[in-house]
Formats: sequence, structure tokens, C-alpha cells
Amino acid sequence: MKYLSFVVFLAIVIAQNHTDLGGVEAASSDGFVGRKGVQFILNGKPFYANGFNAYWLTYEATDPTARFKITYAFQNATSHAEAKRLGLKMIITFVNNYSDFGGRKQYVDWAKTSGQNVSSDDDFYTNPLVKQYYKNHVMTMVNRLNTITKVAYKDEPTIMGWELINEPQCRADPSGKTLMAWIEEMAPYVKSVDSNHLLSTGLEGFYGDSSPQRKATLNPDAANVLGTDFIANHNIDAIDFASIHSYPDLWFPNLDEKSRLDFLRKWLEAHIEDAQNVLRKPLIIGEFGKPTNTPGYTQDQRDTVFKATYDTVYESAQKGGAATGAWFWHLISDGMDNFKDSLAIVLSDNSSTVNIISEDSRKLSLLFRKERLKSRNQKLKFK
Repeated sequence: MKYLSFVVFLAIVIAQNHTDLGGVEAASSDGFVGRKGVQFILNGKPFYANGFNAYWLTYEATDPTARFKITYAFQNATSHAEAKRLGLKMIITFVNNYSDFGGRKQYVDWAKTSGQNVSSDDDFYTNPLVKQYYKNHVMTMVNRLNTITKVAYKDEPTIMGWELINEPQCRADPSGKTLMAWIEEMAPYVKSVDSNHLLSTGLEGFYGDSSPQRKATLNPDAANVLGTDFIANHNIDAIDFASIHSYPDLWFPNLDEKSRLDFLRKWLEAHIEDAQNVLRKPLIIGEFGKPTNTPGYTQDQRDTVFKATYDTVYESAQKGGAATGAWFWHLISDGMDNFKDSLAIVLSDNSSTVNIISEDSRKLSLLFRKERLKSRNQKLKFK
């Protein structure tokens, strides 16, 4: 989400609760999610999953009096009476606990304590000391022990993968060369210290000079100074899957609702096509939503955005395409007003949007179940 700026490392966590999610197992406990071509693979079968963002998990986890909120949120997503049928299996959370939500600033501030004259935009991607702090933090995180399973994160199969940064941008170099060099350095480094897990960039999906036509027709004007390039930034061996975000209301505040919806579909379809035919890697819609403070907002508009997003993903997944899931921004539970904003979703509200999340996520999960059943029947046939 835009206002979060940068948060260093993004963990994509498979829910450890193996409660029945509409008859679909949440995850296998003995295997890591991998990829084969444009599909995620779990135990040899294509893996699809919708999910949600819950950036606040690590913030609340540091406060013993607030940890019940985490339990309650998981119960809502996996076993709550009104949400049990949800096919949500993926949780996105940030793995640092920096009070201003600013991941870049975290490393810059650490460097300043060593007497470095550094600034966020100019030096985060280039200053050797700042980059070393980033690497040190990565090393700390992948070697941290899961306090429940006592397994190091790098060996923990309930973690699907990592993203380098949340919404990387480098306004200091709109050409994209600086950010590209940083990704080319950091992606292989992360894979060198954690070879078990998948890795992506955390990009919003804005196109760069490697795709001039896409850049001209799809990018918001403001995105052309951010130094990102969807194709180039994902087109290196150490990056396993592509990720994008989708916020037409924030990017095009002056467009009417129909135009924003038309853009949404074109945005998703273009990235799915490029992930499949150019990058040849899976694609995750890592963030999407419909803010309630959009002028003229209605519940029906939010429902339409969710339905259009899920339908586009499902259409691709059903054909074995690159789209593998969409994860809305963001889930909170009852009593979390301090985290409530215009995009927050409370599952226990049982709104029409929650029903859409349930129906479409269950439908996507059934694709995974179908592959598992097909494999099981084939094994029985040859016994």
C-alpha cells in the first residue's frame, strides 16, 4: 500500500491452521511451494490460493496484550463460523517492526548512527553500509527460529516466499538503472542464504523502458518517475515470480468509475499476458482493494472491483495460465479500529464483499483440490 513506503522484507505465509477450508487442505506440512514454468507447485501439483494482507501482525505480536488480535484474525480467516468456507490460505505480513512503516528509512537511520551522511531516496540503493545493513537484516530473519515449530525461517515450509521490498521506487534515478542494479545484487544474495523459498520483488507493476508501449498506455503519469520496470525487474533468474498491485482509485482519482474499472481489467490482463509470455513466471496480485473514501463510493462498486479481480485471476488459472491468486488489502478483525482505514475488510461483517471473497476464493482453491484428487485417483488406478 502506498502510504507504507518501504518495508524491507515481505513474508508470504501459508496459514499453519489445517482446519478444513471448504474441504481443501490449507497446505501440505512436508513440502515447500516451488514453481514450474508459470505455475506454483506444491508436492508436485499446481498450487493456487487467494489471500489477504495483514501488515499489522508483527506490530501486534510485539505487544503481549495485543496478541489475541492475531489469533482472532486467523480464526476469522480459517475457522470462524461465518468464514470457514473461505478459500483464503495466504497471509502477507511485514517482517520488520519499524514505527514509521518506512523500510528504507530503517536502514538509512542505522547507517546514520555510524556517522554516515545518507538520505533515503539517494542512498538506500547505493550506499555500501546501508546495503550491508539490509543484508544483515535478511540474514537475521531467515535464520530466526519459528517460536512454535522451532524451525529456522529458511527451513520453514509454512513460509511460501519473500519479497525484497514493499513497493520499491527510486525517484532519484527515473531511468531505472539504480533500482535494477540493486535488485540484481540483492535477489541472488537472498537466494544464497535461503534456497528453499521463492522470491519476488514487491513491485506495484509499473512498466519501464523495456516495454515502451505498455508504459505509454498503462502507467499513471506519476509512475514514470519512479524508476521501476515490471519486465526488467522480474526478468532475472533469482526472481521466481512476478507481483503487482492494483489501485485505480488512487492512481486515477479524476476518472469516472467505469473508466477505472476498464483500466483495472486491462492492467490485470496485460500483466498476466506478460508474466506468461515474456517472463514465463507465475504472477500474484499482491494487493488490491476499493477505498470507501472514493467520491461517490458504494458497496456495489467495491463488490464489482473484487469480482472483476477474482474473475480475471480465475480465468487465467483455469487455463493453466500465469495468474495464481489475488490478495486483498487488508484484513482486520473486530476491535482493531486503530488499523481501520478506507480499504479495511472485516470478515465477521458478513458483507456482500465478504461473500464474494468466500465464493471466488473457494472456487480457486477447488482447482488445487481437483489436481490433488486427479493425482490420488491416478495412484489408485495403478495400484
